[in-house]
Amino acid sequence: MVQNRSLLVKLFNFHAVVCNLISNFLYQPHMFMSHDLLATIALLLSFLILIVITNYLYKRFKWASENSRKFIHVTGGFLCLLGFRFIGSHWYVLILCSIAFVILLVSFVKKSLPAIHETKRVSFGSILFPIPVYACFLVSQYSGNDLFFYLPVTLLTVSDTLAEWGGNKWGDKTMSFFQKQKTLAGSICFGISSFIICLLLLFYFNDFSTWALVIYSLVCMLITTIAELVTLKGFDNLTIPASALAVLYFIA
Repeated sequence: MVQNRSLLVKLFNFHAVVCNLISNFLYQPHMFMSHDLLATIALLLSFLILIVITNYLYKRFKWASENSRKFIHVTGGFLCLLGFRFIGSHWYVLILCSIAFVILLVSFVKKSLPAIHETKRVSFGSILFPIPVYACFLVSQYSGNDLFFYLPVTLLTVSDTLAEWGGNKWGDKTMSFFQKQKTLAGSICFGISSFIICLLLLFYFNDFSTWALVIYSLVCMLITTIAELVTLKGFDNLTIPASALAVLYFIA
């Protein structure tokens, strides 16, 4: 256990070194703007570039909409996980998430970004994504615990994507629910990945005993998997992080 923790700490320390290099630039005195504003502008530009890249891949290489949606879901999620640590005030995150929400909402209504919004069934997930990201950031700031941001957003970024991937790949070979909108294969993929994520992040951010670590990870996995399974039309983008926050409230 000690060796595993040491390895995990080294991985997070490498991540911290990269982030510190970026911080050294952001925290330099700039003539016209604060580091928070500079980081917000950089993240907004990154988000816009990400939309352009996704749309280009969709049109140029004839990507299926499922693939382009997964691409922007994962890359956008990791952009938030990496970038938001450079913003100290939740107001800047609110502005950034609000702009992203408006862009996604308008493009959804106008049907101007099929690479992001085109689905086989009605889904509002792509529009809703910025809402839980901001909510988790706000909760983490007020609680003083980064886990309240990193765990729910990582589950939303990784596990939710794997659930969709697993459902598309193996869903027809397993049980399905809600008129084939959810599948056992997708839930299994979500559950396995969420357990691993919970185990790693709880392991890093808290000093739980081995049994407590496993039990808490299983509880979080079970509740978030149920939330993903029973929520339709993309609203699991809200219920997954909300259920993860509820579990963390009692254990973290």
